[in-house]
This record gives sequence, C-alpha cells and structure tokens, in this order.
Amino acid sequence: MIELFKKPVLLVVFLCSLNPLVAQKKSFNKGYIIEKGGDTIGGLIKDRSPEPFVNLYNKIRFKREGRTRTRKYGPDDIAGYGYEDQHFVTMPVREENAFFKFRYYTDANAPRVFLKRIKQSGGLIYFEQLFVHDDNDYLDFIPFFYRPGRSDLVRVTQGIFGFRKKRLTAYFYDCPALITEINNPNSNIRTVDELYRFCTSHCKL
Repeated sequence: MIELFKKPVLLVVFLCSLNPLVAQKKSFNKGYIIEKGGDTIGGLIKDRSPEPFVNLYNKIRFKREGRTRTRKYGPDDIAGYGYEDQHFVTMPVREENAFFKFRYYTDANAPRVFLKRIKQSGGLIYFEQLFVHDDNDYLDFIPFFYRPGRSDLVRVTQGIFGFRKKRLTAYFYDCPALITEINNPNSNIRTVDELYRFCTSHCKL
C-alpha cells in the first residue's frame, strides 16, 4: 500500500520544488528598451511585481541579451520599452489641479512618466497611464488622447462618471462630428476604444 503512494508523493514534491524557478522565469519577459538616442536593445524586461499583489516599479529591470547583470531604468533614462505586444514610451507630463479640475500638459521641465501606447493612427495617440490602487493592489489605468504637436493631453474618462465631455469638446473643437456624438444622449459609443475609432474616422487629425 505504501508503494502505491510513494511515486505520486515524490512527483508532487518535485513539482513544488520547481514553482520558485517557474515564477522567477516568468517574472521577466522578452522585450526591448529604446535608448534616448533611438537605438533599440533586446533583452529581458520586468516592470512590476508578480500577481496577485501587483506593484509597478518606478524603474524597470532590464537584462541585456547575452548578459546576466540587471540594470534599472527610470522614465528619464530611456525613451521607451516593450514586451509581449505592450509598448511604453516616456513623456514629460505636468499635471495641474484647480478646484478639482485636472489638466495635463507636455512640459520639457516636468518629470517624465511611462505611458502605455495602445493605438496610434495619424495625428492621434491613445495612451494609458498605469497605476495601482492603494487600498486593494488592483492594477488600473487612466486613458489619455494626445494629438502630437499640441502641448496638452486630454484625459478621456473620469472614473465611474464616464467620458469627460467638456474636456473632450474643448480638445476636439475642430471636429463637429465628435462634439455632436459625445453630447448625444443616445450615442452608441460606450468605450474609449470606440471613441478613438470614431475620432480617427470622423476628425481631420
């Protein structure tokens, strides 16, 4: 009877011993960094701690291909990085808050931040700024639209309150079709992705 259970028990012990190795391997992803000069360097990337308690790193960890040394890079050190079809760029962003109204500007004198580039088409870029809720370690994001050449970005939504219609109306003042659509109570646009597609197909960007 003991022999029947010996091999399964050994197998379980063996698999459990592999868990730390598997977790360690998965904590890094094959990706790249983009240096300030524009050169792309391949390697292994880690920008957050493993789930379930996620912590976004202020500085990403990077191992260059063929090397074992891990280096750390903040937004001021590189132009961007990416892995697993996720692409991040660095931008100097200044936040202004007046009477609980937030505005966001690109400012060369402001600290640079990592922004996840979701989509880019012509004159409009859809970014997400990732963050972790303090109370529950939940990974969330703030969606932004950015028209290259302008000095400001627009935050698309305001939490559970939906689209920031006034700010979007001001940002896309030159697109009457969008202004009409987002202020239409019967609009079928519900998501940021749907709004982005509408902008790129109905606005001159």
